[in-house]
Amino acid sequence: MENKTGKYFKYAIGEIVLVVIGIMIALQINNWNEARKLQEEINTYLTQKLENLKEDRLRLIEIRDVRKEKANKSKNILDIGLENVDPITVTNTVYVVLIERHFISTIERNESSTTKYYAGLKEATINKLEQLYINKIKEMTLEENRLNSFSENAEFSLWTDGFLVDNRALFSSIIGDTDKSKIKGNVPSLILDGNNGQKALEGIFRRNELASESLIVKLDKLIDINQRFIDEIKRYLN
Repeated sequence: MENKTGKYFKYAIGEIVLVVIGIMIALQINNWNEARKLQEEINTYLTQKLENLKEDRLRLIEIRDVRKEKANKSKNILDIGLENVDPITVTNTVYVVLIERHFISTIERNESSTTKYYAGLKEATINKLEQLYINKIKEMTLEENRLNSFSENAEFSLWTDGFLVDNRALFSSIIGDTDKSKIKGNVPSLILDGNNGQKALEGIFRRNELASESLIVKLDKLIDINQRFIDEIKRYLN
């Protein structure tokens, strides 16, 4: 009886050990599956973010080129002097500088998602780059909004001071045509004096020259961070 009891006891212990091992293996397999699913989610998330960053990059380059055009056109007129510039150039430049373009990123940071997806050490660099990218976008957006407010107020001054009213015929004659060689007929003269907003117009050109130069620097930094962000995600996915 003692021998049988010992055998049963050993058998019971063996069964318990096998059950525990089975549970541990099942838990490990479950953890592997969960890790694999999470990794697939991260890869899908970052693949979409990569496409968004590429769209951002194209938009950033486009806006930077527009800013350069604004800065160059404004500087050119100020260097020559408003009174010495032909009416079409002045009018076209007014069109260019008064139409504001804003950068709206396709990257929308979701803190719950990023906490889940960027929890590991491998994702730390991506997380830092995204934080830097979003912070720089906020800085640039603030400056863009200030310039936009200035442009709106300056345009209002051009209306109230009479510049846009006095030059209605000039603006109407070239709507849709920025190439001087394609404009047919007699172009009305530019009516410009101290009573119809000359100072406001000069202020618009000066503000756009300076603000655009500042924004170009910020845009170049954003484009650089954007590329680093793209490269880091590619390395991770590969």
